[in-house]
Amino acid sequence: VGDNLNDIISETQNILDDKYDYLFVTGGLGPTHDDITKEAFRQLLNDELIFDENYYNQLIHHFEKRAIKIPKSNRSQAMLLKTADVLPNKNGTALGMHLLFKGTHIFIMPGVPGEMREMVKNHILPNYINKTPTENIITIKTAGIMESHLAEKVTVLMEKYSKSFRFAFLPHFSGVSFRINRVDKNENLLKIKDEFFQAMKPYAYGINNDTLEEVLGLKLINNNFTIATAESCTGGLIGKRLTDTAGSSEYFLGSVTAYSNQLKTSLLDVPNDIINTHGAVSEETALEMAKGVRDKTEADIGISTTGISGPGGGTKTKPVGLVYIGVVTPENSMVKKYNFSYGRNIHREMTTTAALNITRLAIEQN
Repeated sequence: VGDNLNDIISETQNILDDKYDYLFVTGGLGPTHDDITKEAFRQLLNDELIFDENYYNQLIHHFEKRAIKIPKSNRSQAMLLKTADVLPNKNGTALGMHLLFKGTHIFIMPGVPGEMREMVKNHILPNYINKTPTENIITIKTAGIMESHLAEKVTVLMEKYSKSFRFAFLPHFSGVSFRINRVDKNENLLKIKDEFFQAMKPYAYGINNDTLEEVLGLKLINNNFTIATAESCTGGLIGKRLTDTAGSSEYFLGSVTAYSNQLKTSLLDVPNDIINTHGAVSEETALEMAKGVRDKTEADIGISTTGISGPGGGTKTKPVGLVYIGVVTPENSMVKKYNFSYGRNIHREMTTTAALNITRLAIEQN
């Protein structure tokens, strides 16, 4: 929606008429003339804008610390909707707001991505979303399977429970989530969840907000395993995902980002003749990389990635999107081949997810 007061009011009213549980609004909270989101909601909700003197003093202090005199226009950022809960903004000057209107939770956030993400993660999710009753909905998280194949595994169960539950497949690049919505409150949702989870194995790994890296981390801890990564095309993303989880120092030893052939040889002991014969992007190189990082760090498990993220670098025999993922555990070793031809960044994200999932499966199978 553009910076037009009537358009904002009209589009928002249409959404509220459809009675959604949540409405997320970003942008229009700055100090300039076209930042009109608060005024739009004031009119739409018949609310009132009030001046928060305490917050304005914080703004003055914020600018003084930077040896800047606060612009007069920033005074507007201390004007807040009277009925709103304030959402703090650690990364900027525009406060967010939460309102409840006829059963719809409305979240008004700054448009700057870094500010919005921090607000969602540290304030909206823990204080509103995760506290909203969701006892009638459970989501099963899966990885390593296509939506159509997952549907085949649960078709019979879906037909069996179709009168009391509603089901939805939610595909994304990191996997497929399966949502179960209980319509008949007399039915046992947890029992049904267990049936579907079993039917989806080994692809199902978690419930609701579980992440693949968290689940893998718990398996590493439970088996007293340590892990290290040797990354080429993923550029350290596997290590990043693993260390996103608090307490990962218990099992994550480190990562080697060996992008060049020289570093694959010097840091990971990949033999030159392997690279010369099979190429850097090959099953053989991926296996040697995983072995090398495992040996160098003395980890229990070594993971490797080597591939062609694009947009250039592909050939007829090794096209853009090709990737090999190696996993070496105390019990066995394996290399998986994929082709994720969805663009550079998505290729890297999908490769990272696949590597984490392959490692999870390797531990479970042991």
